[in-house]
Amino acid sequence: MSAGWPALRHPLFVRLWAGGVVSAVGTQMSNVAKIWMLYELTGSAAALGVEGLCFSIPMMVLPLLTGPLADRGDRAALLRWTMAAEAAMAAGLAVAAATGTLTPWLLFATAALEATRLAVDIPARGALIVTVVPPADLHSAQSLSSTVYSASALLGPAIGGLLLAAAGPAWVFAVNGVSCLIALAAFRGMPRGRGHRDQVRLGDGLRFAGRHRVLLRLQAVLLTTGALVIGVETLLPVLDAERWHGGSVGYGLLRAAPGLAAVAAGLVLARGSAPATPGRAIALCVAAAAATLAAVPFAPWLAVAFVLLTFGSIAVSAAQVHTLTRVQQITPDEVRGAVGGLTAMTMSGFAGVGAAAMALAAAGAGPAPIIATVAAATALTGLTVRAGRAADVPVSAQ
Repeated sequence: MSAGWPALRHPLFVRLWAGGVVSAVGTQMSNVAKIWMLYELTGSAAALGVEGLCFSIPMMVLPLLTGPLADRGDRAALLRWTMAAEAAMAAGLAVAAATGTLTPWLLFATAALEATRLAVDIPARGALIVTVVPPADLHSAQSLSSTVYSASALLGPAIGGLLLAAAGPAWVFAVNGVSCLIALAAFRGMPRGRGHRDQVRLGDGLRFAGRHRVLLRLQAVLLTTGALVIGVETLLPVLDAERWHGGSVGYGLLRAAPGLAAVAAGLVLARGSAPATPGRAIALCVAAAAATLAAVPFAPWLAVAFVLLTFGSIAVSAAQVHTLTRVQQITPDEVRGAVGGLTAMTMSGFAGVGAAAMALAAAGAGPAPIIATVAAATALTGLTVRAGRAADVPVSAQ
């Protein structure tokens, strides 16, 4: 297998990646149970929105503070602490569910704590990847890492739903806790990956990116591509009702397309090396994503929409892998955690807010013009990266 995926030649990366997959599947299982139980307890759609805000708002702010921690402390230790924290939260939820003391407020608090945990986990994990693979295999490692969320988003809800129906929420939370302990064991013996700075400041990643505009251009690609694909997914029920009339089955197939495409794209990209001209590769992938996703609202049949959504999602995944790899390649190690925090804020916070804004705007103007507008903005960010020749050279930490 390692002959096909260069990053898998490195045992430390295999442990980091496999542990991430196991824990991410457990997290997705837990998310299904939490959302289900919240609605069971409240019967309120508004409560589901509040739970989402409890997660999203911290993710738009905290990575600016927590990212620089990976530039000062032991990155592997930070990762172990985040896994231990999730295991503890899972145990608490399991006990609460088993004893009948689970409340909406506990679920809201858990969402905020999960955002706090991820705000530490994502920058530390990203910075640690560079420690466990050589530069030549970084693109392969980044590609495989991109499959973790997509694969878990496909497997976790299905497994979690079945276990929830068969054994109840307490067992789902308990299994998530076990998955965290498995990941924690996999992370033992990781290199310390210690940061280089004695002092860190709030917003170090944003200040650094402001001095090196190529990083801002790359962040813009991550923001617009993420908002575009999430926004299209959010608007699929509206599009289906207006044009394709596929019902719940058709909607389910369409929702599966981005996840399947992301996993396939990550596995294929992981077999190759980074493009010789990353700016051009990013621009081409972004243009392809914008064109195909902008065409989705005009698909005459559901099958055509599925094909467009699949190819558009593949292009988004490729653009994001190339972009994330380039961010890692040109970022000095002493600020890698701070820049990783900025990336986490962009992809896990603001992209979701952008998608929500698309849905609100589509309520008045309709899906097609809103998707087309965001697609055009997305294509423009790709062109700015192509125009920024500095994307092909490293930047200074100063």
